[in-house]
Amino acid sequence: MNNSVGFKIKKLREQKEMSQEDLAYQLEVSQSYLSKIENGSIEKLDFIFMQKVAEFFKVEPQYFLEGDTFINDIENNNGMLVNNFNNSNGIVNNVSEDLLKNVIDNQQQISQLMEMQNKLIEKMLKEK
Repeated sequence: MNNSVGFKIKKLREQKEMSQEDLAYQLEVSQSYLSKIENGSIEKLDFIFMQKVAEFFKVEPQYFLEGDTFINDIENNNGMLVNNFNNSNGIVNNVSEDLLKNVIDNQQQISQLMEMQNKLIEKMLKEK
């Protein structure tokens, strides 16, 4: 079984009976970019994009890590995420829902600050 991120995105998309074009629109990327991800031409994806994919398909971001095991639903674990995946060490991770949300929120804040910084730099360069 193929465990690449692209394969998993394609599998989720097909389960929803969506076209690449429809999913690309929902994720705010081009259809050709999504196609390259699904066929494995693009393997390194940024966190924000993966967060959008996970939110759209209502899966935890860890689902895209290596291994065949699907992430268990939060409600089935009394507020705890038990993220099972097979890696070289056979590790089972336990991550609280709050911790995961904090990590995602922090990443969003960092992205926003970087965007603001870039705009300020552009403004300063234009003023020179």
